[in-house]
Amino acid sequence: PKAVSYSLMTTLMCLLEMGFLFRQLHFSQSQAAAARVSLICIGQQCILDAIICVAHLLICAIIPQLFTAFASIAFFKLIIFCIVEMKYIVHISHSRDPQRFFNGGVNLMRQEFAMLHARFYALLILTVPTVWFLSDYVNYLVLIAYSYWIPQIVNNVIKEVRQPFHPLYLYGISCTRLIIPLYLYAWPGNLLHVILGSKNAKVDIGMALALIFWTGVQVGILYLQQRIGPRFMIPAQFLPAKYNYMRPLPPALAQTSQDTVENGSSLECVICYSTIDQATRDYMITPCDHIFHPTCLERWMEQKMECPVCRHVLPVT
Repeated sequence: PKAVSYSLMTTLMCLLEMGFLFRQLHFSQSQAAAARVSLICIGQQCILDAIICVAHLLICAIIPQLFTAFASIAFFKLIIFCIVEMKYIVHISHSRDPQRFFNGGVNLMRQEFAMLHARFYALLILTVPTVWFLSDYVNYLVLIAYSYWIPQIVNNVIKEVRQPFHPLYLYGISCTRLIIPLYLYAWPGNLLHVILGSKNAKVDIGMALALIFWTGVQVGILYLQQRIGPRFMIPAQFLPAKYNYMRPLPPALAQTSQDTVENGSSLECVICYSTIDQATRDYMITPCDHIFHPTCLERWMEQKMECPVCRHVLPVT
């Protein structure tokens, strides 16, 4: 009965996680939105899911009576990390350097995907024995594994990203990922206690509370980064200078603009093909010295963080 209950609970958790992941995939389907997400953040979650999958498979091999219950959990976790999260990682990688993938075509995409899988499984092969040898420090390893939002927090500060995740994904994944450790740490007489025997098993409420607190801290920081600003915790004197899209026309561009006016033409925004009013300075200039209407460029950057003219990567506003 305990195995069946655990299997049903964990299967439901996996289904919810897949739903949250698909919601996030839809939320960040544009190149600009995907580029805001940390690869390390998603990769760490992928490794965590893979470890959970391998752990359940090992228990299936050691205790055949639990095969049916644990194999289904391993199957769902396999789908999550091997298909859904891997697809998301590839999408994020593609969004970081779209021009490279565009020039390389389908063959480059296949090579990158194969290399990604090779690196992931190599890391997984190294991680599993490492966890086994450091089993005496399992609580510390669990806290490290459940620090998967930290890379995104750092990424938000570096790139000044405000909202990389859909709220449903952020809060949903944070809650569902806590189910297994809280069950093992805080539920008396859980399935792990049965496997280990009552003499070797014990409840660790302190560790359960520490996990909840640590996850809550990470989610809280991400929430504050969205509401207040991604660098709210960094003193102003340590912040790097931001690029000014409203800067004056550089000499070369000003001369080109003057020549255009003298020839009886007008300076146009290449996005909407409408005239740019230089007198009111109603324009934005990219680092590559291309000029656009503010509204046009802002809408463009919601989809792609690259110059519409030369594909130069654009800094965050």
